[in-house]
Amino acid sequence: MARLLLAVVMVMVLGVVPGRADAQGPGQGEDGAYTARAVPIEATAADAAQARDQAVAQGKVAAFQTMLRRITDPADHGRLPQPSGQQVRAMVETYSLSAERTTDTTYKARITVRYDGTAVRRLLQQHGIGHAASASQPVLVVPVYQPGPDAAAILWEDTNPWLTAWRRQDSGNVLMPLEVPTGDLRDVTSLTAEEALAPDSDALARLLDRYGRAQVLVAHAVRSSPDRLEVSLNYGSPRAMAKTARSGITRMAGEDDAAFLTRAARELARRMEEDWRNATMVQTGAARRVTALVSLGGFSDWVATRRALERSPLVRDHTVQAMSRQTAQLTLTVLGDAERVGAGLASEGLNLSVRDGYWLIRRTAAPAAATPGTAGTAGASATVGATGLGGALGPAGGTRPE
Repeated sequence: MARLLLAVVMVMVLGVVPGRADAQGPGQGEDGAYTARAVPIEATAADAAQARDQAVAQGKVAAFQTMLRRITDPADHGRLPQPSGQQVRAMVETYSLSAERTTDTTYKARITVRYDGTAVRRLLQQHGIGHAASASQPVLVVPVYQPGPDAAAILWEDTNPWLTAWRRQDSGNVLMPLEVPTGDLRDVTSLTAEEALAPDSDALARLLDRYGRAQVLVAHAVRSSPDRLEVSLNYGSPRAMAKTARSGITRMAGEDDAAFLTRAARELARRMEEDWRNATMVQTGAARRVTALVSLGGFSDWVATRRALERSPLVRDHTVQAMSRQTAQLTLTVLGDAERVGAGLASEGLNLSVRDGYWLIRRTAAPAAATPGTAGTAGASATVGATGLGGALGPAGGTRPE
């Protein structure tokens, strides 16, 4: 029976099927990390056709630097490689143009370019520069606002300036795209401010399902004074929400209310991206293989776990070695140690612990199965990555310095 189940599972474990490059836009995940989006380009030449060719050629080089700066530590930006135009163009997998405008001699547009991840990793390795292994899938932001410590929380109301501030954020060339719901009647009936703060997993799941997203960021802002905003962040999936941090932000001199809240949202978004970059930062060539035992309560647990592993930026691939009704034994190719990988898996609703040299994985809300006999005698185990996104904005429940 176990062999039959394993055969069924292996059929369902899908690899990456290449599609037509010209028919698919660059996505998130690993491809998203090596993509620069909507970079403005412009050129003037003898005619529009020459101007277009010139702008596209220059744009591929400019977009390459945009991509490198996004996936690397700002401390390394001064020593980023500067390959020639020919070298950059050889690394281009696909590109697309939008917002095109031409005259007799000029061409303006925005270019989106996806580069060959293997070539980019090799280039950065040659220069000894680490980089983020993957871009985050878009995260749905739920901005809850209290105009005073004792005031009622609001979410979808037109009087919520915090919602407006998040809608002003640019989610173009970022590692963690943040998406704000439209706030229409379906959103209003799906989730209330009180449910967002609970947090109510069923209500959050309804909202995420509507937008086709897996992760949510509940940004709860309380106006402690006219010039001070206290923000608490809850990030994760409805099954595994983690209070990642609290942050206080003060109004700057001469800053009006809209500018103050917009800057606060921008700073929090920047910190979230910084934490994602740090959580997925690896040195090229650091991949290693480990044996993992996955506790299963049923076949649905396996499907959910497999999808979570595929989404994790620090899990390159996984191979099923054996499977029973309660346990799957996998070989994982990972980028990082148990603590770093565990932090990433926590945001996907998985718990990672280590016992006797084996990585033990289970769904956060599922009861842990007995440790399989193949793991050896019972030993001390440690749970890792319990705080979610690599301790986004600081330790869980803690305060990050301003």
